[in-house]
Amino acid sequence: MSTLPSGSYVLDLTQWGVSNTVSDYGDKTLATNNSNGINNAIVWASQQGYTEFVLPKGTYLIDETIPIQPQGFMTLNLNGATLRIRNNGLASYSVICYKQNQMFSRVTNGIIQGDRYNHNYTTPGQASTHEWGMGVLVPNIVNTAKGEGTNTRFITIDNIEFLDLTGDGVSLFATGGAIYTTTTPTKTYAITFESGSINTTNGNLIADSTKIRSNIFIDLTNSQIVKWKTFGIYGDISYQSVGSEIDGTLPFDIIFYNANGTFNSSLTNIDFYDEIPLPDGATSAKIVLHQSNIPSPSGNGLTLRSMEIPKFTFIEKCHIHHTRRLGVTLQGAKFVWVKNNDIHHISGTGPSAALDVEDNYALNQNLWIEDNFLHDNKLQLIFVKGKNFHVRNNKIERGIGITGYPGVRKIFIEGNYFKDTSTNIDGECVISNNHLHRSSVSLGNGTTEPALVDNNTFWNSSLSVNRPKAYCVSVSNCRFTVDSDYNNAISGAGFYAGTYPQTMTGCMFEGALGSSSLILNGDVNATEGWSYSNILFLNTKKISNNNGGIKILRGTYTNCRFNNTGMLYLDKPVDFIGCTFTWDGYNLFSFSNNGLARFINCLFNGGSSTAFYFSALTQVRVELINNLFQYPNATSTSSGVIDGYWNNVTGGKLIVDGNTFKSNLALKAINCPSSTPDQVQITFINNTLEGNVTFSVDNTQIPSFQNNNINGVIDPYNWSTSIPKSGYFKLGKEILNSNMAADGFIGWICTVEGFANTYPGWQALKVYNTGERISVNGYVYCSTVWNAKTSTIMPNFPTSPLYTTVKDIVGIPVWKANTTYNVGEKVLPSNISNSYYECTTAGSSGSTEPAWGTSSTVTDGTVVWIKRDFQVWKLLGTTAVFKKFGTLS
Repeated sequence: MSTLPSGSYVLDLTQWGVSNTVSDYGDKTLATNNSNGINNAIVWASQQGYTEFVLPKGTYLIDETIPIQPQGFMTLNLNGATLRIRNNGLASYSVICYKQNQMFSRVTNGIIQGDRYNHNYTTPGQASTHEWGMGVLVPNIVNTAKGEGTNTRFITIDNIEFLDLTGDGVSLFATGGAIYTTTTPTKTYAITFESGSINTTNGNLIADSTKIRSNIFIDLTNSQIVKWKTFGIYGDISYQSVGSEIDGTLPFDIIFYNANGTFNSSLTNIDFYDEIPLPDGATSAKIVLHQSNIPSPSGNGLTLRSMEIPKFTFIEKCHIHHTRRLGVTLQGAKFVWVKNNDIHHISGTGPSAALDVEDNYALNQNLWIEDNFLHDNKLQLIFVKGKNFHVRNNKIERGIGITGYPGVRKIFIEGNYFKDTSTNIDGECVISNNHLHRSSVSLGNGTTEPALVDNNTFWNSSLSVNRPKAYCVSVSNCRFTVDSDYNNAISGAGFYAGTYPQTMTGCMFEGALGSSSLILNGDVNATEGWSYSNILFLNTKKISNNNGGIKILRGTYTNCRFNNTGMLYLDKPVDFIGCTFTWDGYNLFSFSNNGLARFINCLFNGGSSTAFYFSALTQVRVELINNLFQYPNATSTSSGVIDGYWNNVTGGKLIVDGNTFKSNLALKAINCPSSTPDQVQITFINNTLEGNVTFSVDNTQIPSFQNNNINGVIDPYNWSTSIPKSGYFKLGKEILNSNMAADGFIGWICTVEGFANTYPGWQALKVYNTGERISVNGYVYCSTVWNAKTSTIMPNFPTSPLYTTVKDIVGIPVWKANTTYNVGEKVLPSNISNSYYECTTAGSSGSTEPAWGTSSTVTDGTVVWIKRDFQVWKLLGTTAVFKKFGTLS
């Protein structure tokens, strides 16, 4: 010990009646002598001016009712020794206790051990949980008559191993009752309010309908306030609420007055639960709340308190493990640093966490949790209420990582490594520069406070945003990467966008998930659209098929890049502005009942596969405006850039305006050879087709083709060598004569709107497929049922209105009971739905009509019927009539 500083005192075991050996951990006499001897020696050493108290190495049994009490301005150096609590049955104890308002005190270099494995948890009269056995405690109950208090300052606890405690390693409490409250005043008055404000420069009352002021003077002469020169305006006894009719989120002003009633000074924009310094000479004050409504007594929970709050506490380089309740707990503390600690295997009673910020709620402020290893606990970090919490550069592994409740304000989670853990934050937060591995983060719906998620790496990890307010969350510069290891992630991988829209910018999604999982997913019924900008989607196509790994959610996508994403499905309104798409081997976009999709100034780098495929478009609108479609390496011309299973398309509009199509082969810009006017209305205007790009559409769409440059020719479909023989023409449509002669004419003009095609007439007993057309009495009709046969007698075809349908069933009788039927005879069910039935086994029908439609064959008495679909015709229009115009002479 000769190397110790001159200010150090080494405990003389004999002089103070202390033993550093233990043979019986239940020895009450030994524990009492040790506790009293060490405490007496510490007090004596402090009085002698020693700044360090050193224990000889060994194990010291400490009494459960007599904790060691370090002194201020002194280091308690355990010197490798162990302080071990006596085996006991108390629900509450502490090995070391700070309750003398100590300042500049340090405990270092040793072991603090509890009795959890030898503890009596069934002691009569004790609380059943036995969760308050503490290593180092700043208590919530003190004897002020003895000068005790918990206004500790600059306490350092370092290089200590805490283990086997029935409660916590380190526990910090605030104490201090109300000086007076609105509900149970100890004075003859309570804080009540009136409309108006107070001038903060001279203390004069002023009219202000937007604020309210206390109409009594708040007495600041209480001895507790005078002693500590600080106080605060707090809430009810639980320290949670200032009252249902007071907006605790708004600040207040306080104006101080001297003993003679003159103005002293003022402070503005003070937060509830914050400490207010007492100015010299001030004996009273009034407060001004930044709200207009005057609270009733039942809605006013304000209290005046002078709290005793531990401040500037440092817990560093400690090893805390196998305690039952918590590693570290803050139950009313400010300015606390928890750094460079290893905290793990906390279990036995709830909440079983590395660190918990809970009781005394909003009093917990300004906490730094840095460079710790937190692992293998049920929960790692819990934040119930308070503000200014910093979680930095920790490794957090296994168990629930961070839980932040709605009452948390300003929690900063920065530079951490999360592995196999989850985080849920319902309060205001910044989450930045973290690396997550097989972990999850959720911004829950407990608050509308803002949240920023920036520059994080989600490796086989997930982020979910569900705040109940639009545009209060920003996700930026994050990377979401998945590989086969995502199967081991605790809750999937990727990003989930909630109901209320937020913003995402500068992020990257990379890798493919298997099965039906998506790397980008969300609520398809979102109230509004998210805003996505500068997002890169890379190789998200599923390995097993061509399905996309992302769900295109409602919103606006600006300057985003989609590279090998797999097929993308659209079913909600979306806008793509300035985006780039690179793909091949699958259809890029599939439309099915989408509300609105708009593509503006986008670049499509295709191979040979279709960019837009329509299969079930119902009363929707898709707009392609000023985009570039380039296919420099196309290998097939069988499909088109725009294509679809048009026979399934039931309505909607496709607007293609101002686009450029380029291809090395004669690829079709649009391939729609079997559409009809009522299925999808295509408007194709102001486009440029280069590199032999062509189009294939039903001529019924040509009237909506205008001002297109197709391989150097403007609107070639408006020219003909003879009167048009195909297509649908609007009244007044002009077709120019490509063989004009000096004495000829300019062209042909449509004088009767309709079809120029020559279609065959109706035929009996013929099978037609969907979309085949016939002409009857100058009107054109199309079949609407696949592989269905006509009847023996032509139906009465309607001539108006357009798209009226008629069933081709004339001559087919309705089924009758007890009737003889021969093979080949046909009948209709009495409800006449979409089918008729043909006799395949002759016989007599039953007395009641059979249940049609349940199968392809129906037994009816001795008759057997087979189900057949009948054809349904739809009126498309009339036959066009043209006249020559523009005689040349």
